[in-house]
Amino acid sequence: MPYQIIQNKTLPADAPAGGAALLELSGSTLRLKAVAADHLRIETMQDGKNVRINSRNVTQATGDHTAVQIKPSKTADGTGSVTGLEVSPRFQAGIGGSNLRAILADPVLKAGSGDLTGSVVAFEANLDFGVSGTRTITGDISAFSSFLAVPSTYTYSGDIAFLRVRDVNIKGWDYFLNVDSTGTGLTTDSDKDANSASHTLKVLVGSTLFHIQLYADS
Repeated sequence: MPYQIIQNKTLPADAPAGGAALLELSGSTLRLKAVAADHLRIETMQDGKNVRINSRNVTQATGDHTAVQIKPSKTADGTGSVTGLEVSPRFQAGIGGSNLRAILADPVLKAGSGDLTGSVVAFEANLDFGVSGTRTITGDISAFSSFLAVPSTYTYSGDIAFLRVRDVNIKGWDYFLNVDSTGTGLTTDSDKDANSASHTLKVLVGSTLFHIQLYADS
């Protein structure tokens, strides 16, 4: 049985049944229980301070280490959705500031020696549906999906782009896109008729606008 560590002196009326502790430890599982009518909130008391999880030195020389794992598993059949992680930083109405970033991925290799035998990836999207099954998925399947919801009443001094490639620091990119092979859906080894040119992709390089020609499927 889990044993009580911390018990609120005055429990809310909608606390877990029986006046159970809101914080309990069972083996190596720490459970934080929110009252029935509310979400569980973990907050710092000082502005400018964050919540740090597993920000420590990893001393193992072999074997993989994952700092944080989030794997909610839906076990009841129905129509509800599952979101693994929702990040929505915001400025309230009437409040200005500097940058607003939803997610910052910053893999760091400290200067010096130490070889890596694998890859360095800032974002990796693996869609894993297994190799068999009978599911029907009526919506689209995509590694990345973007929805732009900005009003025309704002004043935009910078460009609005789906993807921005920033200036290089020392060494530039070798490729804009690296595709393993043809036949992936991204590339094809069959030529398209130049007479079927249709639409372009707009690419801004510095202050100059270019177009990448697209061709209708023939």
